[in-house]
Amino acid sequence: VNLVQHLKDGAIDHDKLKKTITVAMRMLDNVIDINYYAVKKARDSNLRHRPVGLGLMGFQDCLYQLRIPYASTEAVEFADRSMEAICYYAYWASADLAAERGRYSSYRGSLWDRGILPQDTLDLLAQARGGAQYVEVDRSATMDWSALRAHIAEHGMRNSNCVAIAPT
Repeated sequence: VNLVQHLKDGAIDHDKLKKTITVAMRMLDNVIDINYYAVKKARDSNLRHRPVGLGLMGFQDCLYQLRIPYASTEAVEFADRSMEAICYYAYWASADLAAERGRYSSYRGSLWDRGILPQDTLDLLAQARGGAQYVEVDRSATMDWSALRAHIAEHGMRNSNCVAIAPT
C-alpha cells in the first residue's frame, strides 16, 4: 500500500485506505491459488495456512508531506495510527474473504480462533518476560477492535497472516 496516496487534507483517508486494502487482500489471497510452487511442501503449507504479507511504502513521504520530523514523537504516533488502520482493514478483509471463500484449513485452534489478535500477543510476551514493565509499547487504539473481534468470531479468517514488514 502506497500510504502517501492515501493522505487527504493532512490525514489518512480511511475510506480510500479500506478500499485499497480490501482489493489488495483479495489479490494476495488469489496469488496463493494461482502461484507456481516448485516445492510440494511449500504449496501444501501455503494452501493450508494461506499466509499473505500486505505491507506499505511511502511512509517517509507521508511524514514529509505532513511536515512531521522523521525522528519525532509525532512520527511515531503517525506510524502507530497508520499501521493500526492498515492492520485493522487487512484483518477485516480477511474475515470477509473467509465468509465468502471459507476459513484457512488450519484455522481451528489458532490464535484467531481463540479470539487472540496480534496486539493481544503483547500480553503473552509480557507474561513470558515476567511483567508488563518489560514490554514498553503504546497499546492505545483508535479503531473499533470490538467490532472486528465479533466479525472474526462470526466468520473466521481466510489468511493465517495478513501483514508483513518488507525485507527491503
